[in-house]
Amino acid sequence: RERVMLARAQDDDAGDDLEIPEAETFVEAGDEHRLETMFSGEERVGRYVDVHEQHEHYLNLKDAPRVTYLEYLDRLHQFETYPQKHKLQPAYRQYLRGVREYFEGYFSRAMPLFDARRARDEDGEARARFSAEWAEQKVLGWTTGAGNSEQDLFCGVCKKQFEKPTTLAAHLASRKHQKAVARVEGSRGDPVAPSAEQQSADERREIAWEEHVIRVYIQVLGERIRDTRANVERRQALTEEERDQEVDEEVAEFVEDKDDEQDEQVYNPLNLPLGWDGKPIPYWLYKLHGLGAKFSCEICGSSVYRGRKAYERHFQEARHATNMRRLGIPNTRQFHGVAAISEALALWERIQRDRKLEAASADTIEEYEDGEGNVFNKKTYFDLKRQGLI
Repeated sequence: RERVMLARAQDDDAGDDLEIPEAETFVEAGDEHRLETMFSGEERVGRYVDVHEQHEHYLNLKDAPRVTYLEYLDRLHQFETYPQKHKLQPAYRQYLRGVREYFEGYFSRAMPLFDARRARDEDGEARARFSAEWAEQKVLGWTTGAGNSEQDLFCGVCKKQFEKPTTLAAHLASRKHQKAVARVEGSRGDPVAPSAEQQSADERREIAWEEHVIRVYIQVLGERIRDTRANVERRQALTEEERDQEVDEEVAEFVEDKDDEQDEQVYNPLNLPLGWDGKPIPYWLYKLHGLGAKFSCEICGSSVYRGRKAYERHFQEARHATNMRRLGIPNTRQFHGVAAISEALALWERIQRDRKLEAASADTIEEYEDGEGNVFNKKTYFDLKRQGLI
């Protein structure tokens, strides 16, 4: 028994001498600053995409349509709308490289588990499927056959695209083209036409492959691009103060301690609105403010408001005022409480008609008196005075 007690005492002494190492962490001192600068303000910590720079580059391309940022988000994957004759220019290839590099960087920052290398696998199945589609002339926006008019009007030696066959024929007969042909033949020692055509076809195929990879990226990010478009359209209707307030609220929400969040589901059988604490408000308060009554506003896109107070307040908000301006109606006090588009237009026509009647009757309502005490209406008085009878 004494031996057992002695052994336990030795174990306790050994336990006191043990040093428990501190928990290791993978967050270094400089990682916090790197996380703050990882995303731009428009990306909102990876919730949206920010392609403003790519949009500016697209507008600077030759013969590119002048589209807004919202339209650019809709047609970001529509490379077939850009003229094929300008796709061999370095500016267009630089534009494609910028779009691809942005999406690949976005994947590494916001979606690190997505394997972007599989989409651009040069020797894998993706490249093989693309080569098969290219050989069968099924690549969107590209035709690889001999009947392609744009390819027939391309000079592979001088790297120029022509609009008409007559201009191409004049170019082929020019001295400048013949000197270029002789220069290439002298440097290679082979016929020029096959190598130039092959080089042009290879360049077209590489550009089409670049477009194909970007389409795959856009397909993966389809939901986030749609959310980005909706967010940009919503923010355009806000004032500067409302935008700043929204940014401050998002920053406060981002730095909030996540340990205080409760994952348990809130019991809310009556579907009551939630209060500031995330719990349903009392039923007596729900009845007091009349939140059971719902009001719809057709001018605001049939939006539904709970309670008379929220419904009355929305008539002075920016969203309602913007929609009224789109209808060509001023958002004055006279239109407070009018939610139907037909009623608002009818009231605006009535107001304009009354104003015209008031302006027409002003000449007969106002009275003027001459030096002899005779009283005339405004129109008669000025007519007599103009004739010198008064």
